[in-house]
Amino acid sequence: MVNDNEREVVMLTVSSYLFRVLLFIHFDRNPALRSHLAALDGHPGETLLDEDRFTDAMMERGNLCCGALNRDLAHFFPHIGMSTPCILKRSSVEHVAAVNPAFTRRYRAEVGAGVAMHFTLALCAFADLDFPFEPRAAEEVEDTAGELEMF
Repeated sequence: MVNDNEREVVMLTVSSYLFRVLLFIHFDRNPALRSHLAALDGHPGETLLDEDRFTDAMMERGNLCCGALNRDLAHFFPHIGMSTPCILKRSSVEHVAAVNPAFTRRYRAEVGAGVAMHFTLALCAFADLDFPFEPRAAEEVEDTAGELEMF
C-alpha cells in the first residue's frame, strides 16, 4: 500500500531491445527522510532543509539504484541503457498501465531508522520491435569493449 503522504516519485528506467524496467521511488519531503539523506551524504545530524540539496540527494540515490540495476542486468543483456532520474508527481504512477507492463509490483522497504519508502516496479517485456534485431552473445560484445565505432 502506498502512503498517501508520499506526493512525489523518482522515476527510473532501464531498457534494452527486449524489455523496459520502470522503477518509481515514492517519497515525501519529511524531516525523517531529509535527515536520512543528509546522513547518507556524510552530514549526520543535519536536515536537508534546502530544497535543491534535497532534490539532488533524491536524484543521486535514484541514480545509484538505477546504476546497480543496470550493471546487474548488463551481464545478461549486453545492449542496455538507463535513464536520468526525474521527479514526477505521484499521480503519474497511475498511468503506468498505458505502457502495458507484463509485471507490476509495489514494495515497502525500511531504508533507515524510522524511514520507510515505497517502490513501484513495472516490467515491460516481449513487445513487438519496430526494427529488425538479432541478439548477439555476450562474448562478442566483450571482445570489442572500449573500441570507438565511427558512423
